[in-house]
Amino acid sequence: MAGHHKTYTFLKKQRGFTIVELLIVIVVIAILAAIVIVAYNGIQQRARDSSRLQAVDAITKSLELYYLDNGKYPTSSGSTQINAGWSTSADSSWANLAAQLKPYMSTLPIDPANNSVSFLAGGTNYSYYSGPNSGTNWCGTTNNQMYILTYRLEGSSQKDTLQGDCTTNPLYYGGVSNYRVRK
Repeated sequence: MAGHHKTYTFLKKQRGFTIVELLIVIVVIAILAAIVIVAYNGIQQRARDSSRLQAVDAITKSLELYYLDNGKYPTSSGSTQINAGWSTSADSSWANLAAQLKPYMSTLPIDPANNSVSFLAGGTNYSYYSGPNSGTNWCGTTNNQMYILTYRLEGSSQKDTLQGDCTTNPLYYGGVSNYRVRK
């Protein structure tokens, strides 16, 4: 067998990614994704809080217009989430308040998160109470000469607004924002 030469072909070693390199890339992508998600959630919370503050401003303006025309604030009633003396956007009692404010506000806003839980149970919904009723006393006011509007902010500190000259027994709810007015 003369003239026959064996030819050896040497395969070039192809280099791919090692498991360690792939894991490092996956971890880096996961960290970047987590940063983006956290930033996005923060932006969403701030946007909902901004919407809440605008809604509270609109509601309080409507309540003051109602007061100017009627000499009292609208009656709160019907909540199944808090108690029957409240109106809350967490249940159908919000329609009671909406009906009274109809001439001053075409639609009463609901919370942007639109959950079905009242503020007392950790929800973010708006809740309105006008009183005092049932023998309660808030600085000697008569019925519907004061109100409290509560709401919960997600991405910022809770706010506490008190208007009027009453500083004793100010009907305050912790853990939520309180907008309280006494005439």
